[in-house]
Amino acid sequence: MELLSEVFLRYALVSAVLAGGLCAFLGVYVMLKRIVFLGIALAETAALGVAIGLLIGLHPVISSFVLTVLVTLLFWIPVRSSSVSRESLIGYVYCLAGALSVILIAKNPMAESRGFDIVSGNLLYAGLSDLIIIASVSVFLIVLNMGFLRKFLFVSFDRETARAVGLSATFYDSLLYVSLGIAISVSMRTCGVLFVFGSLVIPPMAGLLFCRRVWKVFLVSVLVAVISAPVGLVASYYMDLPTAPAIICVEAGILILMFLLRRFAGR
Repeated sequence: MELLSEVFLRYALVSAVLAGGLCAFLGVYVMLKRIVFLGIALAETAALGVAIGLLIGLHPVISSFVLTVLVTLLFWIPVRSSSVSRESLIGYVYCLAGALSVILIAKNPMAESRGFDIVSGNLLYAGLSDLIIIASVSVFLIVLNMGFLRKFLFVSFDRETARAVGLSATFYDSLLYVSLGIAISVSMRTCGVLFVFGSLVIPPMAGLLFCRRVWKVFLVSVLVAVISAPVGLVASYYMDLPTAPAIICVEAGILILMFLLRRFAGR
């Protein structure tokens, strides 16, 4: 309650809950489609978009959103070359985006002072406008994904079979990729690359480890992210730690605890 008396801490907490829950929800698709490395590549691309926006004077949310969605569509397009795989393309984009982000941050005094925040995230800088953007996008994407949940899952599990039974696999697959790109681009500026990628991977790992039914996987994934936000924020406040990394460490700790609990219960 002492923490919630500060406005900026309330903004940080709500932003972490919304962004973490959204990334954890969409991260289930990332795990099912086995495109984990895509998450870090898109997060790094979003960081590059923020750096570009700070350099040219454009709102970072806009520049990050446009660049991330464009790169997401690039990843969605099937790779037809026999010598270049999708994984190598993702690795190329990750390396290029990371290198350009460092260069642009180094060349821009305004961005250089916040370079560490772009990577690790500083939720304590979250303002009301950031909160409104994250909340609006979260509601929109959750409603969209709940409406197409069965189709998204079908495409994620077996795209070829979905296409064979007459489902527009291309459309739903592209819609899923764009949803992922939007979520990452909106969350990245406030939460940072580490927080976004960690929330895409660790909570869904916990859900898949502990549950067999798909709806329970989504539920546990979101719960891990939502519970980790206030615990990590409290730890960062009293131990003087960076907020986003503290939250990710809590998520990782919960995953280990659930793994041990599952092993113990199995015995």
